[in-house]
Amino acid sequence: MKKKIAILIVFMILVIVLFPVHEVYKDGGTQTYSALAYKVIIWKDLGGRRGTDIFLFPENLHTLDYYKR
Repeated sequence: MKKKIAILIVFMILVIVLFPVHEVYKDGGTQTYSALAYKVIIWKDLGGRRGTDIFLFPENLHTLDYYKR
C-alpha cells in the first residue's frame, strides 16, 4: 500500500513540474510553454525576431520582457 502511495505522489509531482501552460502574446504571435522545470519561447514578434529558445530552471522564472533583450 505504501509503495502505491509513493508512486502516486511521485507521479503527481512530475505532472506539476513538467506540465506546461501555453500563452500567446499580441506582439505578433510569440508563444510560450511554461512549466516549473522549463520554459520554451517560440518567437514571432513584429520586430522580425524568429526562432525558439529553451530555458531550464532557474532561468525559466522570468517574464517575457526579461528575454526580449
